[in-house]
Amino acid sequence: MEISQMEQLLSDQWTSAASAGRDQLERDDLRQILDFGTWEDVQVQIQSSRGDPSIHQEFAILVHGLLKLRTFTDNWIRQASSRIDTSVLWGLLRVFLKVPPFFKLLGCAASNVIRMLRENCHKIDILNNQFTEANTFTAELKECCVEIGVTFLSFLFSVVKFMRNDIIYTTHGTSLEIEWAFLEQQFSSTSRHIDEVLSRIEMLSKFAERSSQASRTSSVQAQPLLSPSLKQLSLSVKQAKLPCVVLPAIRTSRYFDRVNVGQKIEVHFNKVGTEQSFRSLAIHGLGGVGKSIVALRYAENKLRKGELDALFWVHSEKLVSIKQSFTDIALRLKLPDARQGDHDENLALVLNWLQQTHCRWLIVYDNAEFADLIRDFWPLASRGQALITTRNPSLAFELADRMMEHTSWDNQTGLSFLLHLLSTDITSDLKEDVLTSAQQLSQKLSGHALAISAMAGLIHSRALSIAEFMNFYDQAPSHLHGISGNRSINALWSISFKSLNPQSHTILGVMAFVEPDSIPQALFEFESPDDVPESLRFCSDRLSFSSAIETLLTLALVKRDRTSRTFSLHRLVQAAFKHSMTSEQRQEAFNNAAILTYHTYPQKDANRANLYLMWDLCAKYLLHVISLKDCFREEKKLNPKFTALSLYCSLNNSCQRYLLEINSLDDLADLIEVNTMALNTLPPEDQAISLQGSLTPHRGQLLLRLGKPEEGVQLLEKSYEIRSHNVPFSPRESAWAANNVATGMATLNDFTEALEWYERSRGHYLEWSNQQENKGELSPTIMIEMGLCLVYSALRQIEYTNPYNWARAAGAHFGLGLVDRHNIDFESAETHFLEAQNLWLKGDQMRTNPFNAGCMYRLGCVAMDRGKVESAVRYLRDALTITQMRPHITMAEHARVLFKLSEALEQEPRHREEAQLMREEAERLLRLRSPNAVNPGSECTYDSLILIEWR
Repeated sequence: MEISQMEQLLSDQWTSAASAGRDQLERDDLRQILDFGTWEDVQVQIQSSRGDPSIHQEFAILVHGLLKLRTFTDNWIRQASSRIDTSVLWGLLRVFLKVPPFFKLLGCAASNVIRMLRENCHKIDILNNQFTEANTFTAELKECCVEIGVTFLSFLFSVVKFMRNDIIYTTHGTSLEIEWAFLEQQFSSTSRHIDEVLSRIEMLSKFAERSSQASRTSSVQAQPLLSPSLKQLSLSVKQAKLPCVVLPAIRTSRYFDRVNVGQKIEVHFNKVGTEQSFRSLAIHGLGGVGKSIVALRYAENKLRKGELDALFWVHSEKLVSIKQSFTDIALRLKLPDARQGDHDENLALVLNWLQQTHCRWLIVYDNAEFADLIRDFWPLASRGQALITTRNPSLAFELADRMMEHTSWDNQTGLSFLLHLLSTDITSDLKEDVLTSAQQLSQKLSGHALAISAMAGLIHSRALSIAEFMNFYDQAPSHLHGISGNRSINALWSISFKSLNPQSHTILGVMAFVEPDSIPQALFEFESPDDVPESLRFCSDRLSFSSAIETLLTLALVKRDRTSRTFSLHRLVQAAFKHSMTSEQRQEAFNNAAILTYHTYPQKDANRANLYLMWDLCAKYLLHVISLKDCFREEKKLNPKFTALSLYCSLNNSCQRYLLEINSLDDLADLIEVNTMALNTLPPEDQAISLQGSLTPHRGQLLLRLGKPEEGVQLLEKSYEIRSHNVPFSPRESAWAANNVATGMATLNDFTEALEWYERSRGHYLEWSNQQENKGELSPTIMIEMGLCLVYSALRQIEYTNPYNWARAAGAHFGLGLVDRHNIDFESAETHFLEAQNLWLKGDQMRTNPFNAGCMYRLGCVAMDRGKVESAVRYLRDALTITQMRPHITMAEHARVLFKLSEALEQEPRHREEAQLMREEAERLLRLRSPNAVNPGSECTYDSLILIEWR
């Protein structure tokens, strides 16, 4: 590459980062950066702080580091590319130093910001020294130099954004710690990145010492640990934290005689020419023969040899567990915009990263059942490795390059494994009768690894010799039936389960109905023994609980990870144990699991209508609620007399609220269906108004979001009627019910009726509020949805609410933006829509939520109004990315974005064909959604079909 090309690429990298940062700045800050962008301007600002000794002292500490930064920008950045304009960096520093009230307000937190800057400047000085010691400022060093500069520049933008927030930031321990923690996270990321580049430069230096001057550059460029090539600069926003390892929390150390299997896997992935290609392999076989262990051991060996930069484990049995696995991967990679709960966005981020990264990665899809379930989660990459474990050979054939069957051991290997597990219980000098008994046991179990492991646990727990256990085992009824086609294995499960004491039996019963891969010990840690049935109260005694768990561990039925405080068990153990229980025992075990999960799952605060502040904890227990849901449906099918507890229905109602908030509508619909079944099993006197009053509005709100507002409003009105019969009457719950009806009426465009319901909601809420400490306060939610005339009042109250309700504030700004656009105040409208989006995303919420799409759509509309076609296209394409993820759900939203984007593209001759296709698709969707719609060429026609909250 010629030097001029290199300089241009480096300059483009810097310009891109600077442009992205500027878009997030306030207008006044942007003006100051443009007007004051030199080192001399920073010096003047420091000198002007002399009037305040405390602030000047803080600045004086920073000056030495800034001098090192100046050396870096003037000497090395300039050498890397003379086209790079570093004025934005000095302008940002001046803005930071120019706000004395900020430092007085933050106290020691401000000192921490200065410390962060000083430490990064110190590391940059180390970089200065390394560049000075290098004989030649090579292309690789120039790339490293600009990479550090861009990283530091991005951190400065984060500092200014943090400083400009309206919230009073404090140190640790306050309710606003999340905002401060975000800046700390940015600082840690910046420091880590600088350290990585420093290490890379050291490696380059050492390699250069072993190379001749003539071959130095080409040799260095061949090293696999170099940073991504300049061709990848456009992917800088996708940089991830490496190495990254996401494995199941609980792993087994019992790996026996699988060396040949690992070698076969290695041969497949190491075929000639595969370094630049994507390879996949599926391991299929019966449940319990050790497929997952083989995959895990292969992955761990690759890590140990240093042959992987990233390793990911995907729990692939259910759709919800696959989604959560990809969310975990995105968060562990620290991909930009990854957020807990935003599964669609996280999936897109991870798949995009896998497609574009040049690092060495392996992804394992464990316990996959159906090809259709994981097809949407399959990487379309040009490199990397994917491994599937499955009991379904047809799945292996559909997705993988090659499939490999993993069979049970032969009798001799099974015998060796059994003796290996019992090596601490038997002598090395085996007598012939003992060996014969062991051979017979192995033969009966057909070399099944999980069954042999369970048998060893039985022998150990009963302190029997192998011959004694053989005699005991032979007494088991030969006619035993179970989940296995092998009667000897069924007999083994029967003996194992009969060996359990009542406490161990109860715990395993709970574990049989929840998600088996990661069961938090906190599930068994309740506040009061009075909260649970008598059979569970022993869990509150640490000694009794530990003893019961130890029995399960000894019998190899359960595994435990002490660090994460989680348990796991094999799905075959779950199935076999449920099969061994009577109908009454299954009912009691399910009820116990439901009760424990209810007391662990986050409950809606008495003073709040949502769970926004508890999303992380909701996500932690979501898989267990989904497992209970699936189990209830299965049990009800097997036993029509199977019933639910009212607490189980309450648990589902809480989870429904969470699924509604994260817009996970498919999971919500399924949970509502099962919860309706569960509620119908309760006696009429137990079908409390509170249960029906929560289930019914969730069904109604689901229908509103699915584009069926007429049906939704009917259910919401029914919910209000149910709440009106509360004894004693609950004005607060009736207020929320009336507010839901008003939202539905507004979505139907019946604004007169909507306002009447809002007034009714307002009256109920004031009735409740007058009974509280802060008498007469009206809910921010109701104020915002009553109309934009109350928005400013609502915002004022929100600002004084602790903790800060960012979601409601975002909705208020969205409404203000609509009013300003109607009044042709486009600049103010743009400000409000940006603030709405920033508040939503700052609350660490989902980019794929329709509200975020609505913000980007409105920003595109305002940009069109102002004649900024290029910006409009960018915003509208971003909105389209979200709406097209689930077009069957967000049909109206998708149609209006297509329509508006077609208008924008129509203004560019080269895009008119694309614009015409989009317009046709928009009108097709409009006819599907509203067959009687008129005037398909009007923005208002599409807007009238959108849920009022993001219209």
